[in-house]
Amino acid sequence: MQGKSLVLLLGVLYGSAFIAGFNENLVNMALMSIMADYGVDSVTAQWLVTGYMIVATVVVTCMAFLYRRFRLRTLFFCAAGLSIVGSVMGLVSVSFEMLFVARLVQAVGTGIFIPLMMNTILVVTPKNKLGAYMSIGSCMITFGPAFAPVVCGALVTGFGWHSIFVVPIAAMAVLAVMGFFFVKNLETSEAHLDVLSVVLSALVLIALSYGLAQLTIEPLVAGVSLVVCLVLAAVFVVRQLRCAHPLIDLTPVKSRSFWPALLLATVAMMSTFSMSVLLPLYFEGGAGMTALVAGLVILVPVLANAGTSLWGGRIMDKRGEWPLLPLGFGAIAVGFAALALVSPTLSMPAVFAGALVVYVGVGFIFSPSQTAGLRTLPPQQNPFGVALMTTFVQIAACIGPSLYIGIMSTAQMDSMAQGAAVTQATANGFALAMVVAAVIAALGCALAFAYARAARTRAAAQAAERAADPQSVLASLMETNPYTLPTSATVGQVMRSFVDLKVGGLPLVDEAGHPAGFVSDGDVMRYLADKHPVITGAYSLMEAARSQTFDERLRELMALPVNVIATEKLVSLDAGATLEDACALLATHRLKKVPVVREGVIVGTVNRSDVLRYAMDTCLQTVPDVSEATI
Repeated sequence: MQGKSLVLLLGVLYGSAFIAGFNENLVNMALMSIMADYGVDSVTAQWLVTGYMIVATVVVTCMAFLYRRFRLRTLFFCAAGLSIVGSVMGLVSVSFEMLFVARLVQAVGTGIFIPLMMNTILVVTPKNKLGAYMSIGSCMITFGPAFAPVVCGALVTGFGWHSIFVVPIAAMAVLAVMGFFFVKNLETSEAHLDVLSVVLSALVLIALSYGLAQLTIEPLVAGVSLVVCLVLAAVFVVRQLRCAHPLIDLTPVKSRSFWPALLLATVAMMSTFSMSVLLPLYFEGGAGMTALVAGLVILVPVLANAGTSLWGGRIMDKRGEWPLLPLGFGAIAVGFAALALVSPTLSMPAVFAGALVVYVGVGFIFSPSQTAGLRTLPPQQNPFGVALMTTFVQIAACIGPSLYIGIMSTAQMDSMAQGAAVTQATANGFALAMVVAAVIAALGCALAFAYARAARTRAAAQAAERAADPQSVLASLMETNPYTLPTSATVGQVMRSFVDLKVGGLPLVDEAGHPAGFVSDGDVMRYLADKHPVITGAYSLMEAARSQTFDERLRELMALPVNVIATEKLVSLDAGATLEDACALLATHRLKKVPVVREGVIVGTVNRSDVLRYAMDTCLQTVPDVSEATI
């Protein structure tokens, strides 16, 4: 798939992922109004968020099966239909129970749409543009939740909370019509789904979320729920280890370089997603803001989070885990501590500043935390690592609101029992939740400090190992499956190899496999230039091709044996050479690549660009104060 069809297909999937992200934060600005209309407390109301995330998480874990088993159009229209049905139910809901069911139905659509987009990008986009398409997809997932508070805040303020469901209904209806024309089926394959694992994962999430929500309200009930959670989790893990087709492959967790990064990403997601639920409750219930104003205030930190995530990724690529991860988690802990101190005063500028610090800190380290763990895995474990990261991030979005809103609700009721006004009691409850969040962030900072130092030590050891054995560096840079041509080949066969392999030169070997020369596109050009003096470059080559005389000469050349134009003396590098030897040879002969020979046989090639990148990267690691050039 390419061209216009590709753009239209991805456009529909991007829009669907945006609405899926939008739906995650759909009810956050309406929680206060929903609590008032249906007479429920914040602990009950938060299940509109937590329940949604539990269902979305379970569906996400099943998507590896669903994507291979069902056609793209089937999955797309099922997700769109469920999203519309859930939104219509929310629009006409007359009870909290009906609204809760509506959110669960919506969540199934979200659980399908986001993985559907990411998997389709991996399948249909050109590999050289994969990063660009994936970045656009990530932006859609980020900006959907970012704009939900503003849009929904305006609707709640102007038309009541039921109106927030009009947006996903209208948007998904338009996307469904577009999908009818532009979403095309892709190939499916055999897949297996372990139903028992799906049930166990759902029960674990429900028990965990309920236990955390009740932790400060009914400790005994919470304790029982958490014990049940642990037992079910143990059964789930054993099932994954013994099952022929596990729902989640746990192999990456065995890596000491991976599981700490998994915990860091979980803490980061807990921080930012919980804030998206707690801040509206504080701004509306404590500060008396309207939903619209609260949404506008929250928009700034959320956009700052999106911006710093790009910056954090660049720092991670240049500097690595140290000191990015410890400083980022330190900023989160400081931001939460500041919120704990200033929120009881109801000072909005101070609360805004504290929230901004938290969101910026998360922006810097959320993606790098995932990258730090995933890049330590061998290639064959990458899919399992990605699945684990995605699952734990979703779990964090489930348990964060449950834990913090439970704490906030308990402290709020205690303050009201002591005679505090509702607004002040809300602020006090929020402050206590921030204290717990600060402690968790501080633990994350300590883990990040140890993890980043260990990563830096590993990198230094690897650099020392490469320096102690220079040949191993050359071996790591060498392409071990070199393309060659026999000396019996014709120039026409050489041209076909250049086109098919997308290369500009190939070494020649004799019948015994020994190097016998080298032929390049420059040799072809020089031969034609000798026969046709106007040919000096690719453009003139195309112009000359229009003449019959040139065509005859080209056909004559294609029939010639390759040794007529090839360079007989092959410049090569011994397999035992050092990196310095490779640099000297490439520079002296002005070569783009050089064959590597062991015992008279070509065993690989070394590219000039690979050698230069390695040399520059090694140099920059020893000069940490080099600043980035301004472009």
